[in-house]
Amino acid sequence: MARLRVSPASYPLTKGTSSVASQPKLRVGIAGAVRGGGFISGLRAESDRAELVAVYDPIASARESFAATNEVEFVCGSFDELLDHVDLVILASPQQHHTPQALAALARDIHVLSEVPAAVSLEQANALVTAVRESNAQYMMSENYGYIRENLIVREMVREGAFGDLYYGEGEYLHEMKTWHTAATGERTWRYYWQVGRDGITYPTHSLGPLLQWFGDRVVSVSCVGTGRHTDPEHELQDTTILLARTLKGRLLRLRFDLLSNRPELYAYYAIQGTEGAYEAARTVNSEAVVYLNGRSPDGVWEPLEKFADLYLPSRYNQPGSKDTHWGSDAWPVRDFIESILAGTTPEIDVYAALDMTLPGILSELSIAQNGAWVHVPNPRFFTGGIGVEPSREAPLA
Repeated sequence: MARLRVSPASYPLTKGTSSVASQPKLRVGIAGAVRGGGFISGLRAESDRAELVAVYDPIASARESFAATNEVEFVCGSFDELLDHVDLVILASPQQHHTPQALAALARDIHVLSEVPAAVSLEQANALVTAVRESNAQYMMSENYGYIRENLIVREMVREGAFGDLYYGEGEYLHEMKTWHTAATGERTWRYYWQVGRDGITYPTHSLGPLLQWFGDRVVSVSCVGTGRHTDPEHELQDTTILLARTLKGRLLRLRFDLLSNRPELYAYYAIQGTEGAYEAARTVNSEAVVYLNGRSPDGVWEPLEKFADLYLPSRYNQPGSKDTHWGSDAWPVRDFIESILAGTTPEIDVYAALDMTLPGILSELSIAQNGAWVHVPNPRFFTGGIGVEPSREAPLA
């Protein structure tokens, strides 16, 4: 089936203008029915510019139920069949499939919005950069934690210098998921192999992504250590792993990662320290996010972050989202990516930013295997695949 080719220049960026209805909508497909449901609210909000037309899931009952619930026209029995019907594919599949599926879509000039992480190995990371450079389509990673309300406020405060020069940051993802590692039948799920079947920070981007956006930096080396295996020792992953990361600009970041320990979840904790202030996210449901701004806050007194929302929350994101989708954050990557496609601009989290968030986790596995040795994290902008023979967009550093 010939794919509808859409010229980005033919779309206005402003929603609701009289010419939008006359333009062909982007045809969207979702790979992965379970996680794919989190993108529905975002797609509905973009119904004048995009339409969900196809779904693929290897489990027939899952894809059929998804299609019936969301009125999807094409119910596909393979990923290749899904690509026959779409201009944009959302990869809501298990993480080991993100890169292979992205490669297949990009080779057909189909835009890709990928769940996190972008890749699970250096080989996949290199292949992904090559595919993006050689494709006429756009790629974005849907790291939604940067769109959480509190994180949007902090990002704007950082940009306006409220905290001064940042030099230290923390991110924690503590999410006890033992029941997710096997199905009701007792069969091991993909998480058993790809999240707790490896040792290190195997799911890094929710913690690292917002920090890198705030710091405007990338990680150049990592050291990772763990507590040992106590709670569920059959797994390769240690109960708690700690990553120290040094950035290109000399800042220090610390990540804490735990999928196994018996405790309530805490998977959106962040802290930053700058020369003029600090931020601490809420640690429990009974606490709140706080900031201290030198010269603005009462001396030695934390203030609620929410006090600064009216001043710093970007109006673009000052709208309620569906609260059952990661605090309302799932809709924003969909909108931002669609606007990038139609405008022909660089996506919010392009392949390089995606790998800046992903590669430290991949290299953490090498570090923890060497008792916390510091390991270099490569710059994906210098990966050589797909550069081409002429100076062009394929050679971004030329």
